[in-house]
Amino acid sequence: MDPAIMAYVVQAVGGAVGGNILGALTRGGGGIVGRSLLGAVGGLAAGYGAGHVEAVGNITQMWSGLAGDNSANVSNLITGAAGGGILGLIGGLLIRPRN
Repeated sequence: MDPAIMAYVVQAVGGAVGGNILGALTRGGGGIVGRSLLGAVGGLAAGYGAGHVEAVGNITQMWSGLAGDNSANVSNLITGAAGGGILGLIGGLLIRPRN
């Protein structure tokens, strides 16, 4: 698999996991599908921000050397989870079930 595509896939998976966790904790976010989609978008946005915004890139560079040979994948996973978690939290607070 192309390394550039792999980075996006790992960020989206990390975002989906982070979005599901924080969306579920806030008991909202449009269900598991909604939290997964919001989280994946948040993970990709965080990855984009890390590459194009210097301040975000400096923060994500702190965890870039965690796992030796797999450090790029671990870094992308953490970046995606952070971005997905932020959108999952926002989605969980704003998208509430209507009872």
